[in-house]
Amino acid sequence: MGDGRVRYVRNGDVRLAYRVYGDSEPTLVWVPTVFSSIDRYDDPAFPWCVAVQRLSQQLRVAVYDGRGTGLSDPVLRAPTLDDRVNDLVCVIDAVGAQQPILLGLFTGGMTALALATRHADRLRSLFLYATAARFTQAPDFPWGFTGRQVEQYLHEIDERWGEGAFADLVFGESAQVPGVREQWGRVESSLASPAMAALLWRAYLAEDVRDVIGRVAVPTVVAARPGDHMVPYEASVALANGIPGAELLTLPPGEHHAFDIVDLLIEKLLNFCESPCAATNERILATVLFTDIVSSTEQLSASGDEYWRHQLDVHDGIVDALLTKHGGRRANHTGDGVFALFDVPSRAARCALELVPTLASRGLRIRAGLHVGECEHRGDEWSGLAVHTGARVCSMAGAAEILCTRTVHDLAAGSGVVFESVGPQAFKGLPEVIDVYRVTAG
Repeated sequence: MGDGRVRYVRNGDVRLAYRVYGDSEPTLVWVPTVFSSIDRYDDPAFPWCVAVQRLSQQLRVAVYDGRGTGLSDPVLRAPTLDDRVNDLVCVIDAVGAQQPILLGLFTGGMTALALATRHADRLRSLFLYATAARFTQAPDFPWGFTGRQVEQYLHEIDERWGEGAFADLVFGESAQVPGVREQWGRVESSLASPAMAALLWRAYLAEDVRDVIGRVAVPTVVAARPGDHMVPYEASVALANGIPGAELLTLPPGEHHAFDIVDLLIEKLLNFCESPCAATNERILATVLFTDIVSSTEQLSASGDEYWRHQLDVHDGIVDALLTKHGGRRANHTGDGVFALFDVPSRAARCALELVPTLASRGLRIRAGLHVGECEHRGDEWSGLAVHTGARVCSMAGAAEILCTRTVHDLAAGSGVVFESVGPQAFKGLPEVIDVYRVTAG
């Protein structure tokens, strides 16, 4: 799939445009900034085109446009950080990347950081350039844009978008060289419409991830340039200091764009990508969801192979869409069902509650089981008592029934999810009797 062709992946109602270059693992996913246009990667005059071509000689490189920009769908509201993280997960899944390296520039670094704090098991490492934990000043954060400057650039977008509105910010004094402003103006026009640019600029610059960066648990490099007028070097230093074990890579002084040091940046990035990273072998606390299609063998016999393959495709499409909607991720197929992981028990329960009727309306009856506990991740495999418990609880459920353990019941208290006690149950292979509850829509 590394032919560079434009493809689309859907996250809910939004279609995201992406391209993949090269075929050599590992995969590098280039997380877009506030504005992006993967259509520019065919233009040799566009500096990042050169970067992608060079990187794809040794890596598999995936690039995509954020919602509202480039070739991706426009949006009516500003995407939240959660939206952007979920979009990134959808792209990673679409390209089939197993523990990719994330390259995050400017606001793309914030998206990469957020994913690393939520799903470190899915990533190999982070390489961040010209980014920070926030981009505007605060009483306890003296670097970045002032409120007045944010409004000033909103005015520039309104008045001069497509004419080099951000040329001074990106290029500094070089913006005065004849042709630079005009050339950058043409780039701006391909990134987003003026209204979309203003919407995204205001939203992205209001975000702050300082409270979560201490939980980043993957190898991370923070690259920065003294003299960057968009992201002050000191803000990047503060970011590197806040991430456990992060390396600060100080590049030659210069402007934000880095187009003058593309070769050096590529060299540093490739060296980082080639460095050995220990295979993920860790335990995480998660909510496990197991589902299973009821009487699948009988349905296959009655309907035939072709129709059943169609039904399984319908099943997979609905499951993937609802997992994304509720913040879950598929860990594996389980024959005629799915094994998924969630960070929040109530979200897993609500996902199951929506899966049952949605699939039933397509002629697919499922059962589901939920549990919360520590899961061990070894390579591509998940194991541990919590995984086995979730599977056993699912196997006990009847058609259209969702069962869970007391752990889920207790942690989801106050969420609005309704539980009915089924009583203590003994499961084969599990050391203790477990209190089981039925999950209902109320």
